[in-house]
Amino acid sequence: MSRSNQHRPRILIVDDVRENLHLLMNILKVNHTMMAATSGEKAIEIARRIPQPELILLDIKMPGMDGYSVLSTLKSDPATAHIPVIFISALSDAADIAGGLELGVADYITKPVDPEMLLLRVNTQLTLQRYREGPALFDNGPDVDPAPVPSVLLVDDVPANVHGLLEVLRDDYRVVVASSGMKALDIVQSESPPDLILLDILMPGLGGYEVCEHIKSLPERSRIPIIFVTVADSKEDKLKAFQLGAADYITKPFDVDEVRARVRMHLELGRLRRYLERLVGQRTAMLQKSEDKYRVLADYSPNWEYWLAPDGSYLYVSPACVEISGYVPEDFFSEPGLMEKIIAPADLPAWAEFGPNCGKEAFMPLALRIRHRDGGERWIEHTAKQVINDEGQLLGWRGSYANITQRRQAEQRLDFFTHRDPLTGLSNRALFAELLLHASKQAEHTQSEFALLFINLDNFKTINESLGHRAGDRLLVEVATRLRDFLPGIDAIARVGGDEFNVILELEENGPGVDLLGQRIIDILSSPYQLDGNSAYVGASIGIALYPTDGLDVETLQSNADAALHQAKAMGHGSLRFFSPEMSRRAKERLALEADLRGALERGEFSLSYQPQVDLRSSELVGLEALIRWTHPVRGNVPPSVFIPLAEECGLIVELGDWILQTACRQIRRWTDAGLAPRHTAVNISAVQLSRGRLLDSVTSTLEKTGVAPEQLELEITESFVMLERELSFQSLADLRALGVSLSIDDFGTGYSSLSYLQQLKVHKLKIDMSFVRDMMKNSSNAGIVKAVIALGKSLGLEVIAEGVEDSDQAHYLRDLGCDVMQGYLVSKPLPDDEISKFLADFSKRKPIF
Repeated sequence: MSRSNQHRPRILIVDDVRENLHLLMNILKVNHTMMAATSGEKAIEIARRIPQPELILLDIKMPGMDGYSVLSTLKSDPATAHIPVIFISALSDAADIAGGLELGVADYITKPVDPEMLLLRVNTQLTLQRYREGPALFDNGPDVDPAPVPSVLLVDDVPANVHGLLEVLRDDYRVVVASSGMKALDIVQSESPPDLILLDILMPGLGGYEVCEHIKSLPERSRIPIIFVTVADSKEDKLKAFQLGAADYITKPFDVDEVRARVRMHLELGRLRRYLERLVGQRTAMLQKSEDKYRVLADYSPNWEYWLAPDGSYLYVSPACVEISGYVPEDFFSEPGLMEKIIAPADLPAWAEFGPNCGKEAFMPLALRIRHRDGGERWIEHTAKQVINDEGQLLGWRGSYANITQRRQAEQRLDFFTHRDPLTGLSNRALFAELLLHASKQAEHTQSEFALLFINLDNFKTINESLGHRAGDRLLVEVATRLRDFLPGIDAIARVGGDEFNVILELEENGPGVDLLGQRIIDILSSPYQLDGNSAYVGASIGIALYPTDGLDVETLQSNADAALHQAKAMGHGSLRFFSPEMSRRAKERLALEADLRGALERGEFSLSYQPQVDLRSSELVGLEALIRWTHPVRGNVPPSVFIPLAEECGLIVELGDWILQTACRQIRRWTDAGLAPRHTAVNISAVQLSRGRLLDSVTSTLEKTGVAPEQLELEITESFVMLERELSFQSLADLRALGVSLSIDDFGTGYSSLSYLQQLKVHKLKIDMSFVRDMMKNSSNAGIVKAVIALGKSLGLEVIAEGVEDSDQAHYLRDLGCDVMQGYLVSKPLPDDEISKFLADFSKRKPIF
């Protein structure tokens, strides 16, 4: 149990550019609770809410109310004046920094944001804020460490630099100067070491890095904060500085106000650290006395007793923990987080809300499951209370775990007979009513949707009459099993009557439609059942009502789902009906389109078109992208944006993807034999193909059958799916890369991927999504994204391709930015194989595109 797990600091990010918001959120979201605002007015509104943000990251240049106006408003309002604000802006002039500091800004970070620097500055401000606002912990206020004027050591071999820093600091601090690294070490190891060091990196002899490393190796001096002040400004320089233990980093030429702010902030942190060290020493002595008395009583208690320090570490664990958990007290001392590891995952949210880390003074009894060291499950009941001394200071928590396994097992048996259908083990009508009520309240709170399915078996009465009720019971058990297997992880499945079942399905934005899921249920329940050697057939009809569209309360929703079921049964066996006529119409259309899609391959309705890719500098044709087209005999051309997601939902995408790969490779073989093959041909890979784990076999088999060299094939994968299925994706892509196939990330910029993951992927190319390229000449935000992606690709040694290039101005702009290849209507629209073959044959005779 660590107090670091108790509280996630709330940070408000204010920026009108959504890409900037997502970048900052990706850096900070692991350990912080994030809030966002895209305007100054919205930021002020959020800052006044309860609970308030503990830190605000604020852009300066925004339409309407700019950052300076937001800062001024916040600092003039007593309700928000205490919240520290960090400016994050591309403005980096001294006047901009000075203006912010005059208005009360806590810090200033320039774009593009360095992740390590951002985390350092954010954590520093949050630590200082807790110090300033923690009277219960820092009860002596700001004067906890009365001391002489702080001393600052300046280490720089250039007199002009030393003189500049002296002018900034000598009125507020006692300043000591060292012109070399050796002199600095002598001063640090003297009887009067400095409180803070400003250290240059580039010095003759012993450089700044070596000085820092040596100081951090000295036990008595390693706590002295070191701020590098240097002209070296690369990411590698900063990273090395922080790895050596630097507290901060200031780039020359420095801003006067920035230096003052940094020095003041880190000296204040130093005072905080010294105060805490003294406080810990005092508390330790008091705890020892109390612990001795407590141990005598707790050692003989049948319950598992414990005592936690304020930082979450264990001060005492009673011997009874061995019988209840299987672990000895020493296990908990050596691993404070062990309790979270043995608590059942389903009970961890309750533990976080009502356990010792919840911040409450006392805890009501909480029943939860733990995994015994022998692998078995135990139920325990936890109670705890804060320990407060006479001065009102927190000394930790004392708690107790009682073994209630036998009592809980008896309660579960009673609960099963009260809330479960004894035949199938599914929820009964009473429990399902509670689940439905909970689902409606949860959906109302989260503004989400769910579907209520009423399922009724067709011909079930015939089974009972012909094969007997025992056979009918076995069929109902099999129906329950099929529903559980098809809907894993869904608890809201109930048998509410003889052959009636209810299901609650949450509607996910990118998940399969409820119409498709309902049809799958009908198909699954319609498969034959083996009863006493006989094949029995029953169907199912389903009525569906949607929350909140078809009812805001449970009674209305159930009534409408029942009405939909009656309509479905009136239509005939195996029917599905939505309460909403419009939803029923759309469901029929989707099901009809799916049926057409299933036969489209056999009927030869699919074809491939190819769009050329041209080198932006040499104007040479360097590749093609294969694009699938579906020409339906009645519907006409069906857009890929319509049928590809449907193919993924209904499981046809793997078969369709194999067809695309095989067709494209056969065409590559024909071009190779005719001497027309481009350097490579790109084929798009679906997320489902990658997740099924058999993509490598499909690619290997196709290359062998067609005789296409691996380097002639390129596979395009979207970044968003790679991020969701990292481990499987990384392995699949590594295997394909080893095969010799080129890899590219398609639609880059739309998936918010981590740069560290991008480095691990080791792909060959990045494709900039056409949505950014199309408006980049008019939209500065899009232009900035395009420029950043190109720079990122170059820094990683990747080839960068821009999609959707439609005119020569875009092409010239991309070439000037360093983009390698373009693709779009400026070169050619996608062409069928016969036309693209002619295009390849004639391309060398064409005039340069631009």
